Amino acid sequence: MNGRSVASAWAASMLAAAWGVAIFLVPAGKASALTPDSPEVRAALAKAVKFLESDEANDTRLGARALVGLVLLKYGAPADHPKITAAADAIVRAVANKEATDIKIDLYSTGLAIIFLVTLDPSKYHNEIILLLKSYEVRQKPHGGWGYPEGHQHAGTGDTSMTQYAVLSAWEAAQVGFTMSQTSLENVAIWLLKTQDPSGGFGYQGNVSDDFTPVKQSGVKHSMVAAGMGSLYICADLLGLGSRPERRDDLPVVFREVKVKAENPEQEEVKTKVDPRILRAALNRGNVWLRTHFNIEPPGWTHYYLYALERYWSFRELAEGRSEKEPRWYNEGARMLIRTQAENGSWNSKSGPTADTAFGALFLLRSSKKSIEKARSFNAGVMVVGHGLPRRTDAVEVRLGRVVVKSDRDPTEELMALLDRPEHADFARALDAIEEMPLEQIQALTAQHFSRLEGLSRHSSALARLAAVRALGRVRNLDHAPVLIRALADSNAEVAAEARAGLLRLSRRTDEAPTQPANELQRRDEIARWKAWLLAVRPDAEVSP
Repeated sequence: MNGRSVASAWAASMLAAAWGVAIFLVPAGKASALTPDSPEVRAALAKAVKFLESDEANDTRLGARALVGLVLLKYGAPADHPKITAAADAIVRAVANKEATDIKIDLYSTGLAIIFLVTLDPSKYHNEIILLLKSYEVRQKPHGGWGYPEGHQHAGTGDTSMTQYAVLSAWEAAQVGFTMSQTSLENVAIWLLKTQDPSGGFGYQGNVSDDFTPVKQSGVKHSMVAAGMGSLYICADLLGLGSRPERRDDLPVVFREVKVKAENPEQEEVKTKVDPRILRAALNRGNVWLRTHFNIEPPGWTHYYLYALERYWSFRELAEGRSEKEPRWYNEGARMLIRTQAENGSWNSKSGPTADTAFGALFLLRSSKKSIEKARSFNAGVMVVGHGLPRRTDAVEVRLGRVVVKSDRDPTEELMALLDRPEHADFARALDAIEEMPLEQIQALTAQHFSRLEGLSRHSSALARLAAVRALGRVRNLDHAPVLIRALADSNAEVAAEARAGLLRLSRRTDEAPTQPANELQRRDEIARWKAWLLAVRPDAEVSP
């Protein structure tokens, strides 16, 4: 999604708003100049991490365990750290043998689990991530927000607090190729726009406006405003309504972006139901609220609020194309955390010491900013329109149709991770990768993942079936013949043609031109002839219908 027609207007509006709050961002003197690398901050983080690693941090809630694992990963702990592996195992057990409609994990834990798994290993846990994302979609309320299940007193309303974790996890997942549907993203953005208070704030349970005229909300407070505003900025980025990094002109020609003009001009950009003018007005109102009500230590859910505040500012900086090294809000928040940290390294407001310590640590780490920087650089492995390209171009290679940093990661794992997501916008890259991948790698892929490929050959998506048949058809292995013969009857002509080409390769009749049957009778005859061939070379073979 690009939304290119509104990107420049968006950036101009955000920059104009930035001038109005410049004084708010000026650090309060040299003594307050703190960053995540400051010695005082590093010392506080070390104490917090030590607490989270200890037996004192014993919150068994799934979301709390994911939070602890996330902090440890962001702090630099190895993936085999006992608390990281314990969190991952708990999530895997919680979703094992379940469909998306069966997931009953609370919405907070669902989002935190997705964020944690995406950070840990999106390839290894791709099935769990997909399942958890789908569970979000099936639990989304008709009005677009997320909230309590049936039977709760607030079952009919959307919950700003819960919704923020659905939106954040959708963004984190999108950075590594997992997608929440555009319909879900548009609906939640519209719900946020319709539940903003006239003051620019957000309440706890959204009171939905009949149109986009702000209506009075109850429970407007700092934590909810930061949650709602952060979610709006994230939705803007996911829907392509935010600004984009400037294109570099000093790149080698092979790495420059190629713009392909659509045959129909109306197809040159992806449309969205979200009006960017209404969105900009809502963001401006919310920015004013947070500026005029600035408080780094509001009563109540203090540490939960700090994590939401850091997220809000990180995505606002992204939208406005600027980054303040030592902003006032971070300096005051860091000073407050250092001053109030307990002897054992913990913090505790209302979420409990484990969760609150994790929230405080994520604030000090500038967790959201780190995620954004990783997504916008080569640290994430994928080049974004040339942004972050290293000076030494011999340090990169092309994988699955993209320029990535060279690594030791098995490319077959990357391909299978994509093949399991036929609904993904980049799925077509998998088809090209199968053609371009060296034969020995395709042989390894089909040997290791034959069962999964056989399952994909029966998938409801024609693209998934085509990819599976193409992969199996490239290798001369008689075990693949039954799958290819069955695919000759595929309702999609391209899948059937791919199966035909694979069988000719398998039978070493590569000089024979594949001929498409003219009618159903000819197709049945073709399938019968290939079955007879297979039984002649392998009498015990079976071809399932």
